[in-house]
Amino acid sequence: MQERVYLDAVPAYHATAPDGRTVPFIVSLLLHDADNKPRITPAVERSIDRTIDITGREGLALAIIAADDEMPGTARRYIERAMGIPGAIVLFRCQSPETAERLMQHLHAEYQLALVQEPAEPPRDKEGSV
Repeated sequence: MQERVYLDAVPAYHATAPDGRTVPFIVSLLLHDADNKPRITPAVERSIDRTIDITGREGLALAIIAADDEMPGTARRYIERAMGIPGAIVLFRCQSPETAERLMQHLHAEYQLALVQEPAEPPRDKEGSV
């Protein structure tokens, strides 16, 4: 029997354009509840919360990526629009795992990507002070 593995959170990334503009983003699947309403999983909620804590950004720009979307144009439009909104975080919700993979491949090719991480602690001297 295969053990189920649950994610605590999904990774968040910074997309940085060649001109230095940047925006954090999260890629998830587009899921629906029993009433066919779009839902965000607890792992994605935790990622949004952590991204807010780390970056101080609080605006969530929702982007739905369909399997048949023209990927470069659609992804670029969402990222570029969010780069112009102070405090924005982009949540890409993809219709399939394959679409999410294509999105990440495109973003990797067009932008410099880096994981959103906690800031490094300042180095301490030998006595333990900052």
